[in-house]
Amino acid sequence: MGAGVRGSGRWFFACLLAIAVLGAGASAAFGHAERLSYYPDWRLGKVPEIRRSGPALVVCKPDSRRRILRIFKGRSRAVRAARARNLKLLKRCRFQHIQAAVDAASNGTRILVLPGVYREEPSRHAPEPDPKCADAYEEYPSPAFDAKPGERVRVPTYEYQLRCPNAQNLIAIIGDGPDTDRRCDRKCNIQIEGTGRRPEDVVISGDRSRLNGIRADRADGIVLTNFLIEFSDFNNIYVLETNGFRIERVISRWSREYGFLSFTSDNGLYRQVEAYGNGDSGIYPGSGPEGHCARYGIEIDRADSHDNTIGWSGTAGNGVYTHDSKFHNNAAGITMDSFAAGHPGMPQDCSKWERNQIYSNNQNFFSDDRDAYCKRPPAERDPKIVCPAFQVPVGTGVLVAGGNGNLFHDNWVWDNWRAGFMQFWVPAPIRGQDPTGQSANDPTNPYDTSHENRYLFNHVGVRPDGTRDPNGVDFWWDEEGRGNCWGGNSGAEGAPPTSDPARLPSCDAPPVPFSPGNALKQARLVPCSTWDPRDNTDPPGCDWFTLPPEPR
Repeated sequence: MGAGVRGSGRWFFACLLAIAVLGAGASAAFGHAERLSYYPDWRLGKVPEIRRSGPALVVCKPDSRRRILRIFKGRSRAVRAARARNLKLLKRCRFQHIQAAVDAASNGTRILVLPGVYREEPSRHAPEPDPKCADAYEEYPSPAFDAKPGERVRVPTYEYQLRCPNAQNLIAIIGDGPDTDRRCDRKCNIQIEGTGRRPEDVVISGDRSRLNGIRADRADGIVLTNFLIEFSDFNNIYVLETNGFRIERVISRWSREYGFLSFTSDNGLYRQVEAYGNGDSGIYPGSGPEGHCARYGIEIDRADSHDNTIGWSGTAGNGVYTHDSKFHNNAAGITMDSFAAGHPGMPQDCSKWERNQIYSNNQNFFSDDRDAYCKRPPAERDPKIVCPAFQVPVGTGVLVAGGNGNLFHDNWVWDNWRAGFMQFWVPAPIRGQDPTGQSANDPTNPYDTSHENRYLFNHVGVRPDGTRDPNGVDFWWDEEGRGNCWGGNSGAEGAPPTSDPARLPSCDAPPVPFSPGNALKQARLVPCSTWDPRDNTDPPGCDWFTLPPEPR
């Protein structure tokens, strides 16, 4: 393709895509307007450990004793010890609501939550918006679906969360005091721990009453473990501007958008978490740590994310190491992108996926029947029915939408009816300038994405037991970028993977120079970018929202 085409036709396409995406509200990946946020200094933090000793406050419910006796039945030494521990803690209980214990906590406090269902009724009575914080707003260009293109919206500041913590949040751990350093100093190293046998023994239920179930905001060292959380109106668990967090043995289900969301946070660990029934993604490490491929700032270990619109997603999902996890029975298994405006850390780069199982991501939450149902007001919908909050190509295992320097190594990817892996270019103009100045993207350079991604020794179209179970195509690529390569990938009984294009650049060969890509493939993506959950649920010319037939 000649330089003249690259300089005119390609720019035309970039502008066309930008207009299409922006006109639809490109930031569906972050559908609620949030304040400008900033990365903490990762050198000052670390992943916290789960503590078994130290100052503690106990939370219980009137029926906690009955639940303890039912849960810890049996004569084994371990069961008897756990029962005795819980009954001893019950005598120390001074709180019936977790937020009350958080309010009473100081740095380093463990909050031990005995078996029960916690609806946090006092938090629900807080007004939203709260007149006490009417002056604690700032105005920004909106990244929200609810605003028209170019419209500016008022968003709550950090001061709003500090002064009115339960206006938006069922449980709020607000760590920074009324200063300007953006560092935790008042609710740091808090641990919220369910004391039951299983996470299901302690239930935090939002009933769609608050945007966030738990908000950890500048709450360095936060530990959340051994409970189930459900029914937020936006995020079940939201970790923001936090340096050091650990979420372990937590189940997050039936949030209107995100099960777990971390944003501009570092030194984080998700371990043995489960997420299902969420309208956007089960796990969302958005605006991940900017390690520039020198380090991974967030680890996801043995997660199970299923029956969501997306299993794992990350706009600017940088510096995340995801391994030994399962992403299955979603509309799409994993997505990372350089798509939405207002996210620090663009373009997305430098994450790693290893030894994961990514399979059967063929749930079509975009059918005509589901579209009609999801246009009802939220109050008239069953909160256990997934209504999609973001557009994805149904039947896709892994989607790289404008990512750089990512590594996919030794994953098992099967039974995704559209594609096992899909990669395409996203031009910089759609993102604009990052108002925080933390992104590297240059809006004048449309070709800053889809470079140097590596796909090595993945097992495609085959289950771990060796059974053949094909993807629609194993690797789909729009052919844009430089330095992308594939090597050592194999199908059932060592068969070569299928791909579009038929030949993919080898990692054993010299790096492939820049290519502007296949214009026909890219043009077919434009109608899909105009999807809107209210007004354009079936864009003409887009096949993303129809499940392809099962491959044979």
